[in-house]
Amino acid sequence: MHTLASPEKRLAQVIDDHRLLYADPTVETKLRQLIDVSPHSFLTESELIELFRRTQSIFFNTHLEVASGHHTGTYLRFESIAHFPNRMDIIVQDMANWVSKLDKEQKVHGIMVPNSDARLLAEGIANRLKNQVPLRVVPAPFDPTTGRIGTDVPPENIQKGEHFIAFNDVTARGNCVNKLGQIVTDRGGTVVGMMVFARRDSGQFPFMDELAAQYPFYYSVGLDMPQWEQSECPLCRSGEELLSWRDMPLLRREA
Repeated sequence: MHTLASPEKRLAQVIDDHRLLYADPTVETKLRQLIDVSPHSFLTESELIELFRRTQSIFFNTHLEVASGHHTGTYLRFESIAHFPNRMDIIVQDMANWVSKLDKEQKVHGIMVPNSDARLLAEGIANRLKNQVPLRVVPAPFDPTTGRIGTDVPPENIQKGEHFIAFNDVTARGNCVNKLGQIVTDRGGTVVGMMVFARRDSGQFPFMDELAAQYPFYYSVGLDMPQWEQSECPLCRSGEELLSWRDMPLLRREA
């Protein structure tokens, strides 16, 4: 009879395996298999591999329920990257270059972003471009316990006719970044672009292609991280202990 480990023991095993994996040079091969270099970014595959290797922000061989309720076996914890200022600076520089080009085509007034660690990237872009493209960062409410984005943004923070970028750290289905765009349009603004650090839809969610066709859509990196409904999850069928995305710890910090 197969006995499941307790969630605590399973998480401890995931963490131990994670540390061992990132201590092994072969982790670069696993990372390379996940990465799809973005056509909008100047970041190379080697730079992206180094970023993920240093931050240890991608968990392999897991069985997680993500905020949407889907299950996955590979998970990106963006908060781990956010604790590495030097790595964040690299991402911000690349994003700022794209925003600067977009601004030349249609004036950008602000960035609509959840009040999560994604805000660190948005504020970094605004600070880097402050003398060239003055940008207003408008945060939407964010609940870290559920991963949900709220819509209670004061109307005066977005003026009628202003151009905004809808911005998030990671997207899979496109729903959250689209919700940020709707906050803008509901207040009379216009969405002129969308941005995320990682696009991890793995070709599963057609809505992502629809958004990319509708708006200029920047992503720093594409990641092949399939998700499944619970009823279709192969890890559930094999009896793997299910953990929550909330359980994934921050394992390293940069001094």
